[in-house]
Amino acid sequence: MKKNVCFFPGQGAQYPGMGRDLYEASAEVRELFDAASDTTGRDIKHLIFNGSEEDLKITSNTQVAITLVNISVYTILKTKGLLISDDSEPVYAGFSLGELSAYYAAGIIDLKTLFSITNMRGNLMAKAAKEAVAAHGTLGMAAVIGKGFEEVKSIISDSGLEHVYPSNDNGPKQVVIAGVEESIKRLTEVLKEAGVRRVIPLRVGAPFHTPFLVSAAEEFKGLISDFSFSDPEYTVFTNVDGGIVKTGQEAKANCSKQQISTVRWTTTIQAIAGYEETGELNSCFESGPGKVLSGLWRGSGSSISCRTAGTMEMINEL
Repeated sequence: MKKNVCFFPGQGAQYPGMGRDLYEASAEVRELFDAASDTTGRDIKHLIFNGSEEDLKITSNTQVAITLVNISVYTILKTKGLLISDDSEPVYAGFSLGELSAYYAAGIIDLKTLFSITNMRGNLMAKAAKEAVAAHGTLGMAAVIGKGFEEVKSIISDSGLEHVYPSNDNGPKQVVIAGVEESIKRLTEVLKEAGVRRVIPLRVGAPFHTPFLVSAAEEFKGLISDFSFSDPEYTVFTNVDGGIVKTGQEAKANCSKQQISTVRWTTTIQAIAGYEETGELNSCFESGPGKVLSGLWRGSGSSISCRTAGTMEMINEL
């Protein structure tokens, strides 16, 4: 059976007005927007279409907004027959926050659960970030270009700097660090001396995937305990270890683990690229705003490109 890979982006991919053309083109997408607002008790359409870049950067806003656009794109891709056919099936993976969209697509959680727990996640992570700022000062994240995960991890350890961590293993030569802003600045100099090409600050509102979010992860684990998680209907990978999720209970456990665990995206995309070696890899799409994951896919070694699908124009060209 051929594999059609669908990647869902995470926080940082947002921009004002994203998904407007999808909303205008599809009644199904309009229903998704209504469901998001009904479930969260917030006007998500107004937030996305009329909110500023700063509004969308707020973690409690960003997470529901991106998730909604992710699954809007996914719904259109599915309707057009680009994911499931008689001789092909989907494979899902989501980057950080995007993993919740992947769980929905794989049949692990339903739509109401998706919007409910995404809203909870965003609120709790925003709260934990504020608490961390109060305790440690300004926090942030930055992309490190030119070194792999193990190298960056070793440099951080050898530097002796506190409150800074490797949070995302994005690709063979791209790692994201997170922590106290002052520690990031000092580490930046150390990294450049070690041969790193660039260190780029990221548009995010919290030090995700670090011990700073332990309180959010623990509270989230308790809040989602009563939600139903089914075993996956299709193959879905997790950020926690880059492996395939086997059961609904595993997916539920991953939801809290991944908030404080490194995003093992390199492991994930290299595993998925392995489908090409067996002749199974058919197509690859980035289902959501932006093109970050399409770029990171190039580090997988696959000869099949990942095509962006964040707008109707892009989708119609597939």
